[in-house]
Order: sequence, then structure tokens, then C-alpha cells
Amino acid sequence: MRANEKLTVDEKLISTRTYLVYTGLFLVMTGLIYSYFIYTQTSFIWENDGFTQHYQLFLDYITKIRTWVSEGTVTLWDWHIGLGADVLYSYGYYVIGDPFVYLGLLFPSHLMELGYHLLILLRIWAIGISFLFFLGSQRISHHAGLAAAIAYAFTHFVIFNVTRHPFFLLPLIWYPLLCLGIERLLKNKSSGLFILAVMISALSNFYFFYKLTLLAFLYALIRFFYLNPDWKWKTLFKIFLKTTYAYIVGLLMSAVLFLPMVYGFLNSSRQAGGVAFNPYFYTVEYYISLIIHTLTPGSYFWVIGGFPILSLFGMVFIWKKRRYGYIRWMAIILLVILMIPFLGSVMNGLSGPYNRFTFVLPFIFSLALAYFIDARKDLTTVDLKRMKRLLISFTGLSFFGYFLFDEKNAFYMFFPLVIGWGLWFYFKRPLQKRLSYKKESWLVIILVMLNMTGNAVYYYSPLGMNAMSGNLDYGEAEKRYGDVLGGKEEYLQEISNEPYRVGVTSKDNHVKNQFLYLNLMGVNSYLSLTNGSVADFARAIETGGFQIIQPLRNGIDDRRIANHLLGVKSIITHADNEPYLPFGYVINQTINDDENERFILAETQDAYPFAYTIDHALSDTEFMKMNAVKREAVLSKNVVLKDAVHEELSLDKASDEPSVKELAFDIFSSEGNPVALSKDTFRVDEADQRFTLRLKNPKALYEAELYLRFSGLDYQPLSPRPFLRQSTHYRLTVDDGRKAKSIYQSDKTSFSSYFHREHMLFNMGDVSEEEPVSEIQVSVDQPGVYQLQDITIYALPVNKEVDARLAAEKRAHALDIESFADDQVEGSVTVDENEILVTSIPYSKGWTASVNGNDQDVLKVNKGFVGLTLDEGENSIRLTYDTPYLKQGMVLSLIGVALAIFLRIKPLKKHK
Repeated sequence: MRANEKLTVDEKLISTRTYLVYTGLFLVMTGLIYSYFIYTQTSFIWENDGFTQHYQLFLDYITKIRTWVSEGTVTLWDWHIGLGADVLYSYGYYVIGDPFVYLGLLFPSHLMELGYHLLILLRIWAIGISFLFFLGSQRISHHAGLAAAIAYAFTHFVIFNVTRHPFFLLPLIWYPLLCLGIERLLKNKSSGLFILAVMISALSNFYFFYKLTLLAFLYALIRFFYLNPDWKWKTLFKIFLKTTYAYIVGLLMSAVLFLPMVYGFLNSSRQAGGVAFNPYFYTVEYYISLIIHTLTPGSYFWVIGGFPILSLFGMVFIWKKRRYGYIRWMAIILLVILMIPFLGSVMNGLSGPYNRFTFVLPFIFSLALAYFIDARKDLTTVDLKRMKRLLISFTGLSFFGYFLFDEKNAFYMFFPLVIGWGLWFYFKRPLQKRLSYKKESWLVIILVMLNMTGNAVYYYSPLGMNAMSGNLDYGEAEKRYGDVLGGKEEYLQEISNEPYRVGVTSKDNHVKNQFLYLNLMGVNSYLSLTNGSVADFARAIETGGFQIIQPLRNGIDDRRIANHLLGVKSIITHADNEPYLPFGYVINQTINDDENERFILAETQDAYPFAYTIDHALSDTEFMKMNAVKREAVLSKNVVLKDAVHEELSLDKASDEPSVKELAFDIFSSEGNPVALSKDTFRVDEADQRFTLRLKNPKALYEAELYLRFSGLDYQPLSPRPFLRQSTHYRLTVDDGRKAKSIYQSDKTSFSSYFHREHMLFNMGDVSEEEPVSEIQVSVDQPGVYQLQDITIYALPVNKEVDARLAAEKRAHALDIESFADDQVEGSVTVDENEILVTSIPYSKGWTASVNGNDQDVLKVNKGFVGLTLDEGENSIRLTYDTPYLKQGMVLSLIGVALAIFLRIKPLKKHK
């Protein structure tokens, strides 16, 4: 339908009626797709991130808001997030800027899971509504708008992320609004909508805001040239200034959250490591998947298609027609970006080429669908021939796929093509032999609905990809949060006013963020943004479980001194994990949970106080020259300071350095033959191939902790195939006969978690004469060519009396904590000479201090924690936390609001 055509009764434009009818169709689609979830009592909560992050943070954030309201104060530091963390940084990526989350306040506590599900469905509804707003600006008809909105709202990117990452749905709402705002700017109308869209996009998620900005700029540029074929540089510059000004105003309005989030990201643990990928070419499978997944559900590097067959008809129809040229050029540019990994990396913030920007593809395809439906009366023989070629190509691919996949999947592979062929034969008929316009429009809408329903059912159900099998049962999540420690947290003792932490073991990989639910101070967190200072500490002592977004996890690999240093007084774990308890942790409770699983509570008196003073120090440089085992050991008697601070304070390190011995050993193959590490590489032809380390003097390990370090590690598959996807992950396992531990090198294509583990350090715990260790089995689970420069075995002496003495010394110099709140710690301590106050508070610029009423600079000590210099005598200390750049962000937001009001008032005055 052309813009200047007179509309018939059946070709009315989008109106209020369209939104109402769309809502009805949305409810029908929701029933068709998600009724099986209700029937099987399956939730939308994915058992991985959905359980450990999305639902838990939604639940906890709503609880926080209710607490803030009831107490009349907002605290933005939470001791239950890992070692303690900023709430804005931790939750900003997920919930704080999502306006739908706040509707969760309407649900009572016992209906929060229901609210979580209904709000996801509300987001889907809003996706279609947002797209209808945009289509209204393009003079799309009522029926075409309905079909396109359904195709957009139920595209596979949406279906996939309903259960995987619900907040990934938001950019599909914001992008049409950004484009609509750009349309208004290009047509010299108000900039208000664009400012609002920029603001809410920046507030909701800084990660997707980066992508939305680039994609909105792309749309604006292409659309400008389309609307101004006789453009001039002056006009372009004027539009650029107007758009940029509006963008800056919207960004300023969001600064209250956006600015702290950017700071949090730049100072997060994500700075560790890098990504490894070919910047020029993807693998062959990737390019094949681009074609296959255009019609069917599936993803490869986050390229997600699953479009209705009619959208492909639309793309074919508009491709060579000048009046739709801007869609064609957007599609071409996006296709080029999809073809080259480096460009995908640019779209992902110069990280790995996870092509999550493909949320924009449904916008392009659904827009083409809308234009096609409105112009279907104008189909030419050439158009039909192109559609026929498209159908033949995909039919051939589907038959090929039939022989690669199960027969049960055949129906879902051919279903869109059956619809496509049926419509092709129908459109080939003369107009007078076709249905009336209204009936034909409804036929198209129903077929789009069936197409999208078929794709969704194929993805979710056991008859297809069975994605819902990876979700929790409805009502299970909160029970699992509460049962993570078997209920043993009830037996924890109150220890005066002194805060302490609860730990787990290296076998408790399932423990991530659950301490939030239990209101316990722990060690681990599993969040997209984690304090980079915590990661600095973890890297310095080379914790085996280190991951980019989980620097400290799995009981810090059962490291005794690290647990002491962080104030871990109690460890709760399954009874089977008793061998993994660090030296000195004694079991005092063994209790069965409701499912008769045995859990143990172990405690120690040797954990250090939350804050204590010390007069021995060494510099960062000197500290990092030591091996990782010794680094951890020296922290029991020293504090580590930055070089400049250490030089200024002139504190000596403790005179009695820890004795860390290197033990001699021989290496034998699985056949018992001696092996020499004379070469840097060795070949493994079978999975789980083992070799043995045989100690020359096993007695040297008695009353010592055993550590093994593998350095100079790298891995390549046996037969590298650069154009085919190959797994590059492996797991190195060490077994000393008493316990086994493994460290995982993630795949190079797992861009969000990959970093190269050049070395691996294993803590195998203390060895006694009663349980000697003479041989150690080492294995790798993947065949391949491994690089290994060296293996070192360390023995770190352990002694109960020494540990008790060190802990007693620190308790004697502990900060007497008088007040311990989320964002403030107050206490006093008397020192005999100038000393350093050492805390286990993760370092952040947000912590400020006053000593005896005077402001004092906060130090970063022990590579990652808050410290203070104290003068001789009594010191009254107050530590206070304020989110960095929050106040500056508030000021910028007020400036943005003022500028927005000015922009609104100015045209009104001109009008008067």
C-alpha cells in the first residue's frame, strides 16, 4: 500500500483497535505456547543462570526495596553478596534499570514466582506493542501490523530468552522506540520520544545500550539518506547536531545509574584475560547455521533466527524495490557484520564475537513482512519466481537436514515450508479467485501465528529440542535456595558482635549466590560484574577455581590461610566432602536434612578477625616475586602494600618467613615408563590418559600441605581444523589417593568465560604419617597436543599451635566493632606504634574513613582489601560506603532533566 493511496475499509491504518486485537492474539499465542508449561508444572527458570542469577536477584531486589521502604533508608552495600559488594554494580546488569521488575512489588512474598513469570509474559506483550508504535509511523495497515507484531514478539530470540536471559528481551522493546524517535527527528518533529528512549535504554542495561546506540546510529544514517535523496552537508550536519544533542540529554538523564555502572564495569573482574578468535573468518558450521537457523530455532554464537516464512517472502519482495531501500541496506550491513568475527567483536564491545546484537534482525524481517502484506496485491511474476527459488533452496536444505537429524524433528523442519508453498500457490492465483482482502489478511495472520507457534513448540517441547527439560519445576527454586546447606546454617553460633563468614569446600560448585537467600556472609558470588580487587587477590594467590565472574569460589580451593584471612570461621558441606575440609576445621555437627542427606558443620578458632592491626609489611613488587604458595603464607604475618605506600611507611616484613619446600619427584607414563619433561609439548592420544608423579622423599610431606603447580600450559586438538569448530577445552585432574581435584580450561569459543590458564595450582590439603602420599596421578580428559613447561610440588608446613598463636595475636589487635551495618562499620582499637589496619572488606573507591573524627585515605592492602594507617594510641574508626559516582550521576541526571524541560519549553514559546 502506497502512502498516498486512499485506504479501503479493510485497509485501515494501525489504531487503538489494532492494539486491542493484538492483545487478544497475544493471549492466544501465549496459551498455545506456554500452556504445556502449566500442564507439566515447569517454570521459566533455567537451572543454570535463571536459578543462580535471574530469579534470585529479582526476588532479593524486591525484598531489598521493601526493606528500604520500611526502614526509611537505602543502603547500597550488601555483605551477603560474595565478600560484600555494591548493590548497583551487582544488580544493575539484571534488575535495577528494568522497569518491569518494579511491578514485582505488586505481588505478595508468597506469589513472587508467579509475578516473575507474569512479568516475563508482560515483556513479550510490550515487545509487540512497541513495534506497533513504530509501524504506525510507517503507515502500515491494521492487519499487516498485527501479523508483523506477532512475528516480532514471538521471534525465536524472544522464545529462547524467555527461559535463558529474560532481561535480554528489553532491547527488543527499546529499539523500535529509538527508531521511532529518530523518525520524528528526521521529520523535524519533537525530540522528546528519542530522549526518553535513550534514557530508558541506558538505565535498563549498559551492555545492550552500547549495541542499541550503534544500531540506532546505523538506522538514523541510512534513513536520512533515504528520506533526503538530494541531501546537502549542511542538512546532514544540522540533523547530526540535533540528534547528538538529544542523545546526550537522554544519556545525562540516565547518569544516576549509568555512570556508576560504567565505573563498576571498568573496575570489575572482567578485565582478566582476553579472548582468542580468528578475526577474519568463522568456522564453516557457523556460515551453514546462518542459513539453517533463518527458518528454524537454534543459535550459533548468538545468531538467532527462527523467522516466519512470510518474513523471508517479505525480504525477497522488498529487495530490489527502491522505496524499501533502507531496509535492504540495513540488512546488507548487518549481514556483513555477521560474516566477519572482528566486526562481531566490535558490536560486543571488543570482546568475543557473541552476536547478541541480532535482536535487531526480527525488527528488519518483521518490517519487511509488514510491507509485503500491505503490497501483496502488487506481486509480480518476477516476485513469485524469486519466492519459488527461495522455497526450493530451503526445501532442499530441509531434505538434507532430514538425514542428519531425528525423524521426530522432520515435522518442525518442514512445517514452515508447507506454509510457504501453500501461500506461494495461493498468491499465484488471479486476484479474482482469491479470498476477500479481510479474509485473506486473517489467513496470513493465522499462518504467521501457526508458524511461530510451531517454532516455539519445537524448541521447548520433548517432541523437539526439549529446551524446557533444562528448567526447574514450578515452586522448586526457593526450596533449593533454602536447602543449599541442608539447613545446617541454623546451627551457626552467634559470636558476639563480630562479623564472620561461612565457607564451603572445593566440591561445592553448586553454591553461587544462595547465601543472599540465607542472609549469610560468605565468600563466593556469581554475577556479571564482580569487584576487580577481589579478582586481583584471587589471581595473586592463584586460586584453582578462579573464573572471570567468580574470582573466589569453591571454598577458595580449600586454602587454609586464605580462609583464615577472610574470616571463615565455619564451613558447611555435604558429609562426603569431609576430606576436603582445610586443616584445622573440626566437625562439631552432623545432621541429616529432609531428604536424609548428611551435612556437616565444621568450625575453627584460627580464623582472623574482621579487622586487625599489624606492623609488618612488604611491597607489592616483593610479594609478587614469590611463588603463589608463599604469597598466601606470608599474609599470615604481613600486610601487602602498594610500593609507594610501603616506601613511605618503612615497615619491615616479619623476620620468620614461611618455609615452602620444593619436593623432587620422577614422572612415569601410564605404562610405567620414565618420562622426562625435556620438551615443552607432549601428545595425548586417548581421553583420560594418566601419568604418575612419584615422590623421592614422601616423608617430607608429613605435617605439611601438598601443592602442585603446572606452568606454561596450552592445548591444541590432535588435528587442528581452522575452518571447522573444534573443542579447545580440557580438564586437568590430580589424584593423590586420598582426594581428587580438577581445574577446567574453558573453550576458546566460550567468550564470556574464557581466559587462558597458563598455569594451574592445586591444593591437595595436609598430609600426615597416618595418610601418606607417595604417588600422584595426573590426567587430562581430552586427546590433544599439550604444552607444559614445568611441574612443581610444594610442601607448606602446618602446625595447630602456630595457627592458634597467629589467630590469637590478631584477636589481641582486633578492631573492637561497636556498630556493623551494611554501609558503615564503626569500632576502636589501641596501637602501641604506627600500624596498618587490615580488613577483609573488598577494596572500592566508595569506602571512605575517618579516624578520631578526621578524614583519612583508604589504602588497598593485600592486593584487594580495605586498609588504613593508624597512629600510636587510641583510634576511633568509622568506615562508610557510598557508591562511586552516584552523586555525580545524580547531578548529571538533574542537568539532563533541566535540558529536556528546556527543549520542551522552547518550541512552545516559539508556537505562542
